[in-house]
Formats: sequence, structure tokens, C-alpha cells
Amino acid sequence: MRKLISSFLFIVFFVSAYEGYVSGEVKIIEELGRFFGEFEKILDDPFKFAVFIFLNNAVKSLIAMLSGFFFGIFPILFIAVNGYILGMVVALRLPEWGWVKIAAAILPHGIIEIPAVVLACSQGVMLGYRFYLAVFKGEKFKPHLMESLRVYFRIVVPMLLIAAVVEAFITFNLVKKLT
Repeated sequence: MRKLISSFLFIVFFVSAYEGYVSGEVKIIEELGRFFGEFEKILDDPFKFAVFIFLNNAVKSLIAMLSGFFFGIFPILFIAVNGYILGMVVALRLPEWGWVKIAAAILPHGIIEIPAVVLACSQGVMLGYRFYLAVFKGEKFKPHLMESLRVYFRIVVPMLLIAAVVEAFITFNLVKKLT
């Protein structure tokens, strides 16, 4: 069932990314860029940048997963919003960067980070289903919660750590070289 949910969430992510790309709402991303401009100092130190990215992704993924017991709604929205934002960022940067630089900015760490976040969110959707069964059918919920936490700490966290290191030390330098 986890594979089916993960497949569904990948579809949600990519459809949302497409919607973000074609939406033309790049003004939102420009505003976010100004807001996050305050964090530019972190970019000067790849180690701090990696720690920031890792903690940001790990905390948000854990929250998305644990909030899944609200019938799985939040993890699905989390994936959809992140896909949409990625699509808007691509639409904003594409004219200036082109597809090669866009791919360089996303793929090195994205091939690890996106599946990690999808896995966390699929666990959240599973928790939503299991919570429903616990409330309405009397099934035990705690074993499923513990299994989701094991998956999170044994698989998702290491993947997010690797993705953050790749983003800070490889992706960032690759994009700079293509400028």
C-alpha cells in the first residue's frame, strides 16, 4: 500500500509542479526570494547551509508525516504545495537560466530529497488511514505510528542528510559554475 500511496504522491508532486510552472504566479516567488534574501549569509558557509537545509527539510517532513493522522490530508497538501512552488521557481528562472542550469539546480540533490519527502508523506497518509481504522474500527494505532517513526529515522533522515550535503557542496557549486 505504501508503494501505491508513494506513486500517488509523486503524481501529485509533478502535476502540482506543472501547475506552478504554467500558473504565471511568479510574483509570489519573487516576494519569497526577497524574504529569504536575509539568509544569504548562510550560503557563504556550505556546512551551515547544509545544516540549515537538512533541519528545514527534516522538521517539515516530520511534521507532514505526523500530521497525517488527520486523515492524510496535510501530507498530500504538503507535497502539492512544494511541487507548485518548484514549478513557479522553474518558470521564474527558466528564461534567465535555461533548462541545463535548471536541471543542475534541481537534480543532484532532488533525486534524493524528493523521494525522501514523498516517503515521509506517504507514511503520513498511511497514518491517516490507520488512524481512521483505529477510531472507527478499533484497530491499534501505536504500532503503525512506531513503524512510521522507524521509517522516518532509518530512511528519511539519512536521505535528507545526504541530499542537504549534496545541495550545499555540489548543487550550489555546479550552479555557480554554470553562471
